[in-house]
Parts: sequence; C-alpha cells; structure tokens
Amino acid sequence: MKGHRLDQETAERLLSGPVAGPGPLVALLAAVRAAPHPAELRGEPGAMSAFRAARADALRSTSPGTADDTRPGEIPGQGRIRPRT
Repeated sequence: MKGHRLDQETAERLLSGPVAGPGPLVALLAAVRAAPHPAELRGEPGAMSAFRAARADALRSTSPGTADDTRPGEIPGQGRIRPRT
C-alpha cells in the first residue's frame, strides 16, 4: 500500500481548521486537536530526562572528526584548513 503524504500546509489546515469528511476522520482529528489529559503528561519529565541523557551519551561517544568536535577552520575528519602558498 502506498500512503499519501501531506504537505505542511495541508496538515496545519486539517489540525486547525474546520473538518468535513467521513466520521472516523473527523473523530481522529478532534482527538489529535484535544489538549492532553493531565494523566497523559505524568511521565513526560522522566521521558524527557531519559531522552536528553541518551542524546548526551550519543554525542559524547561520536568518533573524532565529527561535526560535534570540529572547530572553526577545520574540516570534519581532516583537521585545520591550511591556505595554499
């Protein structure tokens, strides 16, 4: 099955404007638009902390020469750029 992609403008219109269409689509979009119930957000701080910790670990474990440890005037993996003489 080949899915259809929505462009950003269409997605924003569906999420913010009035919706007409089949009942299941209208119900789905109404649920997506609804504010989260407080119980749904209970684990958010822990999840965000875990995400940040995992991302920090991944950034620390990158190999030398990646964009994360490249300084101005360096090419990743190649060191300083030296002008031709």
